Amino acid sequence: MFRRMMASALALTGIAYAQEAPTPAAPGADCTPLPACSASVSGRVSYDTAFFAQFNPQNALDMVRQTPGFSLDGGDDRRGFSGAVGNLLIDGVRPTSKSQSLENILSRIPASQVVRVEVLRGAEVAGDASGQAQLVNVVRTPSAGSGIWRIGGEHYREGMNPQGELSWSGRRGQFEYGVGVDYYSQGRDQPGNRRYEFANGALEKTADTPGPARQFREGSLNANAAFPLLGGRLSANGQYYANRFHGLSNFFYFDPVGAELDSEFDNLTEKENNFELGVNYDRDFGPWTLALVGLHNRERYRNAEAFSSRDPADALNFAFDQDIDNLSRESIARGALSRSLGQHRLEFGAEAALNSLDAELVLTLDDGGGPVVQPLDNSNVLVEEERAEAFIVHSWRPDENWTIETRLAGEQSTLTFTGQTNQSVELAFFKPSVQVSRSFGERNQARLRLYRDVGQLDFNDFVSAAGLTDGLIVGGNPDLRPQIDLRAELGADLRFPGDAALNLTLTRHWYEDVADQVKLQARNPADADPADPDADPSDDFVFFDAPGNIGEADAWSLAANLTLPLRFLLPGAQVTVESEFWQTEVTDPITGRIRDFSGRPESEVDIEFRQDLTSPRMAWGVSYYKQGENTGFRFNETDTYEEGPWVDVFVETTAIEGLRLRFVAANVANGEINRERRFYAPDRAGPLENVERRFRQFGHAPWFVVSVAGSF
Repeated sequence: MFRRMMASALALTGIAYAQEAPTPAAPGADCTPLPACSASVSGRVSYDTAFFAQFNPQNALDMVRQTPGFSLDGGDDRRGFSGAVGNLLIDGVRPTSKSQSLENILSRIPASQVVRVEVLRGAEVAGDASGQAQLVNVVRTPSAGSGIWRIGGEHYREGMNPQGELSWSGRRGQFEYGVGVDYYSQGRDQPGNRRYEFANGALEKTADTPGPARQFREGSLNANAAFPLLGGRLSANGQYYANRFHGLSNFFYFDPVGAELDSEFDNLTEKENNFELGVNYDRDFGPWTLALVGLHNRERYRNAEAFSSRDPADALNFAFDQDIDNLSRESIARGALSRSLGQHRLEFGAEAALNSLDAELVLTLDDGGGPVVQPLDNSNVLVEEERAEAFIVHSWRPDENWTIETRLAGEQSTLTFTGQTNQSVELAFFKPSVQVSRSFGERNQARLRLYRDVGQLDFNDFVSAAGLTDGLIVGGNPDLRPQIDLRAELGADLRFPGDAALNLTLTRHWYEDVADQVKLQARNPADADPADPDADPSDDFVFFDAPGNIGEADAWSLAANLTLPLRFLLPGAQVTVESEFWQTEVTDPITGRIRDFSGRPESEVDIEFRQDLTSPRMAWGVSYYKQGENTGFRFNETDTYEEGPWVDVFVETTAIEGLRLRFVAANVANGEINRERRFYAPDRAGPLENVERRFRQFGHAPWFVVSVAGSF
């Protein structure tokens, strides 16, 4: 999926390879229409700074975004460090981070420090721990030092929400360093309405939702350093990140003839802060290369929510208050030894991790007699995991066109639950992989890969909370297991004359233990007190949904990335398309019928048209983003969500020497947000009871983002 993250970071870099990386071959004849173009050596396609000059880049992110046929990928939801670190290298070294955004790592590198951008494929990525089919390597010059700054803001209605960043990076001899800070804010509202219908389509009631008003703030401080140590090189980076979200929602209900009914109010504040420290050490021992990685992450999440319902006379019906305080930690140590053996390359190593989540929740209900604490299973629990993995990778390049990679990995972990739930779970997985790559033509490659993948465990799925505005219990399930995905993947990276590029990946998936929603039950709190006049002895349990495993499933997926220059129509024009399509099938545990996966949209498309005009030193463009319907299958309802399309128009100029001015009109198409909940009784195997339809739009569209950026 395409990720849009706002976390901030500086690049963690190791040895500077600007003087050591292979020199690209001379450009081919198909590059002559451009003032500068790409060149390739085997599985390495290189784009030098002259190629990117037409886009007037300010930083490395601008350059990577304009690299034909490549998309940044922050990493899959896979267990361990290597599978979740994405497809970015900086001077041949991967940033040692899991929580930091690749986009913001790149945005800290001035374009003046970049020598070239390399797309690595086939033999060049064989044996890479991430398992990515493509990597991008940003090769920098050993400059003395430079910085980037940006100031601006987002104007929504009458308010201006400031945004900005400042960073500096450089080298003194063999010592490399960087520091940075950034801040982002936005404030928007999304008024709308709701319509509630009976199963026969008759109107039950309506609701006006003039909110919610939402405010979001985030900022980060980060630093990195790298220097020689004990015959090798030590690199380290750290980041402190914090955000705050505040939402205020109002709901006013009316009967079919417009008479006022109850009203509801929700006040939500979320806070998150995160500290991450990553260390990387590399050293050669004769023909062997040692790579050591250490990573520690500490995150605290707090949630305070007050939800109340009142009758038309403003008398209290009931009020819920929920306070969540979750502290999570992750520590990873990884070591690997590798060496080249002529046409072969061998690597082996191991990884160990300690993960934990200490979750605390207090939920109270006040129905007129004062707040009373409500029991919620698995809401106060300590989850701990000890995990170990060993791996061995062999790469063989029989000739300049073929590459064969085999990989064997095995892992074992122990999950321990303490608190409201007390149990221990042992997990073990075997993860084989084989990939064959074939180069053909001047710059094309095809690959076939078979592998067994293990999905990530989100510890938040083990703990329960209440969804107050939706009237839901979001259950925690300590019996949840990682999803297993056996994949057969056929991919192609095609490079055409004029630097057009098309990257395709078609994948057949066979799943075990599909992660979805399951029906759980808990003792009915009303029946726990015999003195309660509302107790119903025949109703001993309440039912709710929780993340869980629902068996085996099949799926197909297609990912495509197209870069299509349109210089034959308009000077400097180009279209880029990133898309993903899914077809999924699983047997529903409630109805027994075949359905799609919960939460998996069938399509996602991101298109940008851009025209760079050299003479006035300006560019303009339009971006379009649309995600298909996303349906969740709970035990007694289906919840379908769809939004967009989101269309932005931008203009930027570097006509003022040393500055880039950028103006964005966001959401010019005034995209809609639609949600439909269909309720069944007693569950989805029974008849339809009622339907709830929700509609929202932003209260003001378009809104405007203005920024001024430069380097120093």
